[in-house]
Amino acid sequence: MMKNRWIQKTTISVVAIVALTGCGGSGGGTGKGMNGGGGSGSNIPYLKENHANYKEHGSTQTPAPVTDAAKKSITWTIDATTEEGAIKLQEHLAFMEEKLRNDKNPRGWDKLFLLEAYMKYNKYYTTLVERTGTTVVVSKNANTACAYEVILAHSDAVHGDFFARGKIEVDYSTRAEEIIASEACRSERSDLETYIAQRQKNR
Repeated sequence: MMKNRWIQKTTISVVAIVALTGCGGSGGGTGKGMNGGGGSGSNIPYLKENHANYKEHGSTQTPAPVTDAAKKSITWTIDATTEEGAIKLQEHLAFMEEKLRNDKNPRGWDKLFLLEAYMKYNKYYTTLVERTGTTVVVSKNANTACAYEVILAHSDAVHGDFFARGKIEVDYSTRAEEIIASEACRSERSDLETYIAQRQKNR
C-alpha cells in the first residue's frame, strides 16, 4: 500500500482468538453493543446509526466476509461512505482489541462472544486491521478448526444482523452451543464448557 501523509494505515496484530468480539477474562464489562460496551470508545451508537453506510468494497452490497475453510481465514474489505466512518469502525476494532487484551468479557451473556473471548485470550487466531482512506480491511486467521467455526459464526452475525439490519442485541448462544457440540471442537469442548460456566452473566 502507498504510504504518505494523506493515507493513514493502522495495523493491529492479535495473538488470540476472538473476532468482532467478547473478551476472555473474569473482569467486568457488560457492554450493550454487538462487540461490547456502549462507551464512547466503542463507537457502537455511531456504528448502529450508520450501519447502512458501510458497503462491500467496490459495490453497493452489504459487507460480507471472504472465507477460506482450507486456510481457516476470513477477510473483510469494507468501504465507508466517509473517512470519518472508516475511522469510527477502525476505532471500534481497536477498542475491542484493548478490552480483549485486558481479559474482559464485554458481552458476558452471549455464549458465542464468550467462545471468542476464550479463543482470543488463548491465542487461537490472529487479526490484522488496516485502513486506507475510506477502506478498512480486516483479516482473521484461525489455528484450529474449532477457532475457525467460532470466528465464522461471528462474521455471519456481523454480516447478517449488524451491517444488514443494524441489530446489536441478538443473542447467539444457541449457535455457540452447536459449535461446542461439533466434531471440530471435540478436543476443546471441556475447556469451552468450563470457561462459559465460569464467565457467563445474566443479561
